[in-house]
Amino acid sequence: MDVKSKKKFKFKLPTAFTILLGITLLIIIISWIPGTTQTWTDADGKVLGGPAGIFDLFLAPMQGFKDKVDVIVFILVLGGFLGIIIQLKALDAGIGRLVVKMKGCEIWIIPIVMFLFSVGGTTYGMGEETIALYPVIISVLLAAGFDVLTAVMAILFGAGIGCIGSTLNPFVIQVAADSAGIPDLTSTTGIIWRAVSWVLLTAGGISFVVWYALRVRRTPGKSPLFDKKDFYEAEFAIVDDLPEYNGKRKAIMAIFMLSFIFMIFSLIGWDKFGIPFFVNFTELVSKHALFIAHFFTPLGQWSFMEISAFFFIASIIIALINWKGEENYVNSFISGSADILSVCLVIAFATGIGFIMTNTGMQTKLISGLSAPVSKLGRTGFIMVAFFFFLIISFVIPSSSGFAQTVFPILGPVANSVAVGLTSETITAFSFANGIINLISPTSAILMAALSISKISYGSFMKASWPLIVGIVVATIILLGIGTLLPISYPAVAPFSETINPLNLN
Repeated sequence: MDVKSKKKFKFKLPTAFTILLGITLLIIIISWIPGTTQTWTDADGKVLGGPAGIFDLFLAPMQGFKDKVDVIVFILVLGGFLGIIIQLKALDAGIGRLVVKMKGCEIWIIPIVMFLFSVGGTTYGMGEETIALYPVIISVLLAAGFDVLTAVMAILFGAGIGCIGSTLNPFVIQVAADSAGIPDLTSTTGIIWRAVSWVLLTAGGISFVVWYALRVRRTPGKSPLFDKKDFYEAEFAIVDDLPEYNGKRKAIMAIFMLSFIFMIFSLIGWDKFGIPFFVNFTELVSKHALFIAHFFTPLGQWSFMEISAFFFIASIIIALINWKGEENYVNSFISGSADILSVCLVIAFATGIGFIMTNTGMQTKLISGLSAPVSKLGRTGFIMVAFFFFLIISFVIPSSSGFAQTVFPILGPVANSVAVGLTSETITAFSFANGIINLISPTSAILMAALSISKISYGSFMKASWPLIVGIVVATIILLGIGTLLPISYPAVAPFSETINPLNLN
């Protein structure tokens, strides 16, 4: 009897696109359950909101493209910028030189990268800006004997922990403070404890990733990616026959590094730190040197569009250093952008979930329904419930600024009616919770983009990082508990029941 061997079934997670589309479909199905959506009337008397349809499932990613067009343009330009550098072999030569120089000290790359990215996260919400750096840092750490997950965790948790412990991050702290409507509540209220929390969380994150890196280098079999070692080495490893690190390539790598330093520099709100130089300089150029620039904002107030234009200029300068013709430049730029297009698609699909939540009214319905009951809790109880409330809702509303704009007009006055000054601690709880979920949720555009570009499955990422994630959750709960004991106050407002419902929810 001929017995055919059966292939053992092995569960495999679907791609990021399928996961995100599945979540969107689930939300659409839920929207048809009575009481889960909400309708309202606009200024023209048109009724909005209500359940979503099948066509909306496919419309959502398209709206995601529209809503995140600035981020997508930035990523495509970054891909083109990187494509030029790769085509000129400056990156291979530069990374090879770095590996040689840091022989025996490669482990220090991890704390340096994580600290710098964490500074970016806590000050201005650094996230999407790191995407183009994954291939670079993966190659360096892979050559040093670490695995791809080491590089991914160093980048993702570096910037991610910075966002969790946001001190001045305008997309979290400023938006939440402005939306709360509490007199004298500003983005600097409670900043000292937020800064202490950021330092502690960053130190813990760096310690874990360094421990993991040393562990997998010493015992490669402990890496969740060990069975795919050859694949990753072929995909990201530096070639043995490295190109010469000559004068042109040195100049290209210098511009490469200075470009990213300048990007961070351009996003820090210098005028908020009492340094008005860049605002004054912009006004001076606009008035007296229109041939240089006219339609641009001051450094420190740049958006993704200005940064994209800057990297486009940098790509041209780099190409001119070792010019091989206009056609070669265009083809290299397009090739680099194409390599990173999948990341843009992931961001659009993830953003589409928020489109469904907002336009069905599920977002405001969910938040308003859960906000009022927590007003009956004490100070510490309120913060803990708010923290877990933020954790749950962040799965379906991953956008920090969109979430803050929706929830804090309601929850800000609620918190301040429980205890004067509690809104500031509630903002900290929001920063902690939303930042954590954006590190682990399949609806997080940054996470899914990182996994897509590094070719790592969601399951492998979670298998390696779950101890750190659990540690961060426990640490943030402890920090929030301590924070409720600290004196933070500002003028009180009327109890929530006496305020006007800012979203006109019934």
